[in-house]
Amino acid sequence: MATIDVLGIDEEALNLKEMLDGVLYRVETTFQSYNVSLPSRRYWTIGLPAIDCEQLTVSLVQMYLGAPGAQVSSPQRCNVPRSATLNISIAREIPVVGANGRPPSAEKIEQAGTWAAVDAWVLMQSINQLDQWDETGYGVGVIATLDTPEPEGGFQTVTMQITMAVP
Repeated sequence: MATIDVLGIDEEALNLKEMLDGVLYRVETTFQSYNVSLPSRRYWTIGLPAIDCEQLTVSLVQMYLGAPGAQVSSPQRCNVPRSATLNISIAREIPVVGANGRPPSAEKIEQAGTWAAVDAWVLMQSINQLDQWDETGYGVGVIATLDTPEPEGGFQTVTMQITMAVP
């Protein structure tokens, strides 16, 4: 696979990449501020990531013309903000039925649930950093929801979907 040399690319063309870098960094920083460890695998991607190990991912779902929450079906002027909808997910391993067919203990299930509850809380707290893009204060606002899809493949994922302006 060829790597992209960003030298010579107009800085404005890198706005989305820089935003994704910044979102990942701000989420990591928020978790550090709460003294909550994150999986060592951390990255951003375009589209849905594969959940094949413990990881923190930021993935681009869509980008549109207009501020977060603007009616996408209404015409917009070209100079209005661009918004991006992202999924920020943390996948952690959970106990599953053993080789002997026995279900995991209630204590182990609850312990895994504690990680998911902490991840959910801290992810929602991270929105305080995701609407600040410079020292002047808050941006145009965000829309954020959090979901915990059904466990799959031995992993529980906590996913926050956030719509925010692309700085």
